[in-house]
Amino acid sequence: MGSGEECFNRRNVYALSATSLLTDISSESVYAVLPFYILSLGYGRDIIGFVEGLGGFLDSLMRLISGKLADRVGKYKLLATTGYFISSVSKPFFAFTCSWPVIALIRVVDRIGKGIRASPRDALLSFSASPKYRGKAFGLHRSLDTLGAMIGPLLAFFILPFLGFGGVFILSLVPGLLAFLLIATIISEKKLCLQGEERRTLKTVSTGKLSREYWFFLLSVGMSGLSGFSQAFILVRSIELGWSKEYSLFFLMISNTVYALIAYPVGLISDKMGARRRYLYPIVFIFTFITGVILVVIPSPPVAIISFVMLGLYMAFNDTLRRIITGLLLPVRTRGAGYGYMHGIYGLAYLVGNIILGKLYQMYGAIIAFTYMSLTALIGFAAASLFLVVSHRSILN
Repeated sequence: MGSGEECFNRRNVYALSATSLLTDISSESVYAVLPFYILSLGYGRDIIGFVEGLGGFLDSLMRLISGKLADRVGKYKLLATTGYFISSVSKPFFAFTCSWPVIALIRVVDRIGKGIRASPRDALLSFSASPKYRGKAFGLHRSLDTLGAMIGPLLAFFILPFLGFGGVFILSLVPGLLAFLLIATIISEKKLCLQGEERRTLKTVSTGKLSREYWFFLLSVGMSGLSGFSQAFILVRSIELGWSKEYSLFFLMISNTVYALIAYPVGLISDKMGARRRYLYPIVFIFTFITGVILVVIPSPPVAIISFVMLGLYMAFNDTLRRIITGLLLPVRTRGAGYGYMHGIYGLAYLVGNIILGKLYQMYGAIIAFTYMSLTALIGFAAASLFLVVSHRSILN
């Protein structure tokens, strides 16, 4: 495993990555068809935006709470395991309701479970690799996570014609429970990649301040969520451009394949760049801006495929770099809370962004909705550039 600067706990990193793979097989098989299920019940795109945004917000709120709690009690594995269990057992209940408030409630419970597990898990992952290998750890984790997100819609693609929406929802329980068993039995908190002082600090009451550059980074993270760039609206737009539900799910698999292939190299490149890895973050807003523009100016069927590819690139860079840079900016004993703040701010912005985009989409159509997405991306690029200006001394060192 190594020690100090050369530490990489393979057991924890691989097990956490495999757990996320199984969980995303479960989750993405459901989320790939959930927008279509809501539309099939007669509800509008504004309901899709509300359900998507509310779930994302409560997910992120719980990430903040569980991150701070994990720092205080030091029970990172226990909180992560609890979250995986809640998320796994909630999704099959979609099969037993046709009411959008109940759908929203189930989505909330599932996202609360995800929120409980995410910050402690990210902290555990950062503790399982020294800074030299942290990009490798998070890149591998995001790649396997997204491989699961690729397999999930593929399963839904085959299950939906034979068993319908209910079959997809109920069968999601199988990989979800396997993920819960894996994290409960394999992950260990005994051999973490911490030096002597860091290990002693981990056992004390939470201390330490969050830096100014960390808060400036969260400003750009919030703008990313506010853009409303999510798979739900790309799926809806692909149907409007003439593709069937089955083809749209196939395009979503392409998006997740791009994510899975790109996330690990992004992590490795960030390791090579050291502190300069922060320069990579503004790229996420370029992907958002380009996607919004092409959906506005070229409303033709092939654009849907391009949009899904851009979504994959956006998620690979955004999800991986957010976690890597957050860990880089945080002292050991505030890492759980720091990841929680990052996820919380992103989730609140994601809620607002999805509600705004959904309302614009429902009232004024796709052109206005995706114009909003592009304009928000421009503001986000400016915020990310401001973060780089604030942190330039750390980058140069």
